[in-house]
Amino acid sequence: MIMVQSTFHLVPESRDDAIKLMKNMVRLCRKEQGCMSYEYFEGISDANQVILLQEWESAENLEEHYQTEHMENFLNKLGKFLESPVSTRSYLSQEERTVSSSKLTDEPPKPEQTIH
Repeated sequence: MIMVQSTFHLVPESRDDAIKLMKNMVRLCRKEQGCMSYEYFEGISDANQVILLQEWESAENLEEHYQTEHMENFLNKLGKFLESPVSTRSYLSQEERTVSSSKLTDEPPKPEQTIH
């Protein structure tokens, strides 16, 4: 499983429009093959900070997601709603790493690492 965390800092004046755009992405992405979860969360101390957490069955599913038409449309519209660039981190789940490591070597799995 691949987990992705993205942080968005929204322009306050256009926050409502950004949220509408994000809600549409949730609806579309949850229909994609391999999407296990896809949800945005509003900051408690800063309502203009929004975190996206998404989980995908595989790196291939995530790559297919990045190639969709709705992702292209989202990225084309998103820029005008942002105060700063989006920061993104991707992680492999411990379960997937353990299985992969045991197939390759007899060594124990390495600690969790960012794949981006």
